[in-house]
Amino acid sequence: MENKTVFATDSFLLDNPNDLISVDKWQKTVNLLAKIFNAPAGFLVQYTTAGFQVTLASQQVSNPYPAGVIIEPEVNIFCRKIVDTGKPLYVGNAPLDPCWDTNPEVHNDGFRSYLGVPVFWPCGTPFGTFCVMDYQATNYEATYLELITQLKDLLESDLALLGSYVQLQQLAITDPLCEVYNRRGFDVLAQQRIEFATRTSSLLGMLYLDVDQFKHINDQYGHGIGDAVLKTVAKVLTDHTREADVIGRLGGDEFVALIAIEDEQALLLVKQELSAAFSVQREALSLPDFSVSIGATIVDSNIDITNLLDRADQDMLKRKQRLAG
Repeated sequence: MENKTVFATDSFLLDNPNDLISVDKWQKTVNLLAKIFNAPAGFLVQYTTAGFQVTLASQQVSNPYPAGVIIEPEVNIFCRKIVDTGKPLYVGNAPLDPCWDTNPEVHNDGFRSYLGVPVFWPCGTPFGTFCVMDYQATNYEATYLELITQLKDLLESDLALLGSYVQLQQLAITDPLCEVYNRRGFDVLAQQRIEFATRTSSLLGMLYLDVDQFKHINDQYGHGIGDAVLKTVAKVLTDHTREADVIGRLGGDEFVALIAIEDEQALLLVKQELSAAFSVQREALSLPDFSVSIGATIVDSNIDITNLLDRADQDMLKRKQRLAG
């Protein structure tokens, strides 16, 4: 049986978490759990926005749920109770308790016993559950709960390693001042976004932004004000684009935005909205008068990021020269 392992994280660049943690070790732990408890099924279940997903399942013929199965979040299952309460759950004989009358694991699949413990991400939010289920009623001693708790601690230590990796990776692709992607992060994520747009035949536009006379702002008002201007540009970009768009600071006072559009006219409208928003935000924060030159280009699927940025940059420079003239 091939196990499908899912790791819900906030990082797009976490290409292969299996390099960091041993999924084979996790699988052996789930198998061992079912063997020690002499149970027909053991699981590591992850709680996601889509529902409760069987991340790993004990490799037994008696186990009806393979890895990859998802149960909708509102369904009355044992794992949902654990995620809701954040506490271990032991049900020795489920049909005797009316609260499980609508549990499909009991009434559709015939399970009577459940023992599970919560598994948490390092930040304290629930990852899911580590559990065993039996078709027979059980009467486990307290030591069994201690044992399953010890085994789940091993899983949480691996999640801590995974969480540290994600945090370090996020730091590596984020501009610390403006809290948007840096050049490395933008290049990687923009390329992914372009490839996705190509597959779905959707249209993208690239914006290239430069703060006019930024050196003069720094020289006259100081770097603290200059930093406030840069953060304002980043905030306006973030507030006036969609979550799927990619915003980056290339360095200095240069910013880029890769955005989804319907047509070329929509790209021009976004430029106008941004220009107006810069003025509003500048006045709201009582910042010195500043303007932002914006270049734009339609994204071709057969162009690389470097050439695309150059093309948008050239458009921005032409507009800046026209204003100066």
